[in-house]
Amino acid sequence: MRSYSPLIFCLILHYFATYGASPLDDYLHALKTLDYKSAMEHAKGMGNAALQRECQQLVDVLHNPGQERETFVLPYQDSDEVGYAVFLIKKGLYLLYTDPYRAGPFELLNEAYRLAQELRIKELEKLALLSILRVYNNEFSQSNDDKTTYLDRFEQLIDTPEDAFHFRINLLHYNLKNVFYKVELNADFAREFEVLMEGFPSTHAFWPMYHSLVGVLHEVLGNDDLAIEFHQKALDTIWDEPFLRYVRFRSYIHLSEIMKGMERYEDGLRYVAMAKKYRDPVDSVRSSYYINHYASFHHMGLGDYATAFDKQLAAIDLQKQLEYNKNALEISNLNVKFQTAEKEKQILREQQRAAQNRDLFVGAVLLLLLGGFIAVLIYKNSTKKRELAEQQEQIQKQKVETLLKEQELVSIDAMIAGQEKERRKVANELHDDLGSLMATIKLHFDNMKINKTDPALKNAQKLLDEAYQKIRSMAHAKNSGVMANQGLLPAVQKMAQTISGTNALAVTVEEYGLGERMENTLELTIFRVIQELIANIIKHAGATQASIQFTQHEDNLNIIVEDNGKGFDMARVEKTRSGMGLTTIEKRIEHLEGNFTVDSVLDKGTSILIDIPL
Repeated sequence: MRSYSPLIFCLILHYFATYGASPLDDYLHALKTLDYKSAMEHAKGMGNAALQRECQQLVDVLHNPGQERETFVLPYQDSDEVGYAVFLIKKGLYLLYTDPYRAGPFELLNEAYRLAQELRIKELEKLALLSILRVYNNEFSQSNDDKTTYLDRFEQLIDTPEDAFHFRINLLHYNLKNVFYKVELNADFAREFEVLMEGFPSTHAFWPMYHSLVGVLHEVLGNDDLAIEFHQKALDTIWDEPFLRYVRFRSYIHLSEIMKGMERYEDGLRYVAMAKKYRDPVDSVRSSYYINHYASFHHMGLGDYATAFDKQLAAIDLQKQLEYNKNALEISNLNVKFQTAEKEKQILREQQRAAQNRDLFVGAVLLLLLGGFIAVLIYKNSTKKRELAEQQEQIQKQKVETLLKEQELVSIDAMIAGQEKERRKVANELHDDLGSLMATIKLHFDNMKINKTDPALKNAQKLLDEAYQKIRSMAHAKNSGVMANQGLLPAVQKMAQTISGTNALAVTVEEYGLGERMENTLELTIFRVIQELIANIIKHAGATQASIQFTQHEDNLNIIVEDNGKGFDMARVEKTRSGMGLTTIEKRIEHLEGNFTVDSVLDKGTSILIDIPL
């Protein structure tokens, strides 16, 4: 295994993404489901020529086990690592099917397994593991505990029903020789396996394998009738596919063995003859041993001792050859394991170096991230300081504007107070001085001993009365009508009555919930505001009707002044901030901590809403 720098590691991930996608995944899935026709079609769609060739040849090896082809053992001459992994699996299985008693298959498949892990292609790792388990399912290694390492790893990778099937099949292979491993072989195990199989179509290639091996399970459990039934199902569901020949052979041999226990020797010989027709081309020595071994027992049971003796001699010779081959293979296998252990140590050292490189890379990235984070903090801090300075400047401006407004309101208060004082002074002078003078003149005029029928004198007396009444009216008007003994509402009603009497503008006054008198200064201010608004209507609105509404709710006074006049453009008025005295009125209301809202539509009239807290 190579030691990858972070950059090369990223390239490997990209490479994996390229090959881990379809059609490679589809191809590997088809192999796992024994659908070799579909697998061959997917192999033709591989973009890489070397990978395409190896995938097609692997399908040929699996579909036609035992066929010798020299091209399948030629060296791999391409740099594609995925293709090389498939080549290792192909060559390992090819050697297993043509010469099972040699160490080559195990070594090649083990290398493919490590490479699949290195490439991080999960489905390829599963295929390598299943191929290694094929090696362990040979007679020499069925009880080999090393198989558990690969079986456990495959169990960790299970994520499809097909994976679960292969795991249980290999579990059966192992447990039939080692009943203490993983699970207890019993009826519950068989039922769970049957539930899994219900998810596959009845024509699936898994069924013959399932029926045959479950038949062996029932044979071990002593259920001969069920064993015969399952072996017969296996034979009935097998179609003419070369990769299923070994299933026929196994079922016939086991049926022969069951017949031996039932002393049905003629049936046993018949099953041996059938098994001979389907002799396993992968392992002809072992197949021949079984055929001669069971034929000897059945001939003996029928009393044909001579034939039984000859068959048993042949079986013994084949068994010796098997034992020799198995011993040689075990020695070779131990050597492979030793070499594998050394390679794994080297891989571990390379992984440690790679881990150190990754740690350095991660440290550098973290350092860059930390530096970037600090830079962002510094930038945000400076931005925050600038924003705070701008906010302080804005607050200072607002303070200055507030101070100016307060000074302006004080000036307005002073102006209003001066106006009211001047009005009272003028009203008093008109009422007390000029009014008294006019009354005295009128009295003297009335007491004069002259001809009062003279038209000129009558006209003079009339003019004198009118002047006296006008002086009284002016005195009362200058006194504003908001007298201590009247209040806001009567004053507004009186003003409305006076204006309506001119027939130029009809003014109505409505009140809702207006309770006790308010503070005199507040009433005077509100009256002046309404007086100014009505004056605006008279001067600018061209209205024929106006209304004044007072609504008091708890501690809030709402005033609405409306007219049906021509309205005005609010945008223009707000932009100029002048005209009709609205700015002064608005500031006056703001000074009372109230709200002043103007809603005007051209040719529709104007509504002014005032809310004042009491």
